[in-house]
Amino acid sequence: MYRTKKKRAVDPNAPPRPNLLNHEKRLKDAVVTVEQLQSQNQELRARIETLENKMLNQTAYLDQLHAVISRKLK
Repeated sequence: MYRTKKKRAVDPNAPPRPNLLNHEKRLKDAVVTVEQLQSQNQELRARIETLENKMLNQTAYLDQLHAVISRKLK
């Protein structure tokens, strides 16, 4: 009454069949990686901005110091 289906022959050299769970995991990993890189990029931009401000303040201070010293030497 009920017949069992014959199994197809499997090629041993064939790549593994795609699995939707694997694809979903890869996508989640990619999203996590992108989010980490974005946060790292924002942190680095903020650090560069603070360092640039520090350099500008030091340059202004040194310019003023140079002007004072050059006035006193004249």
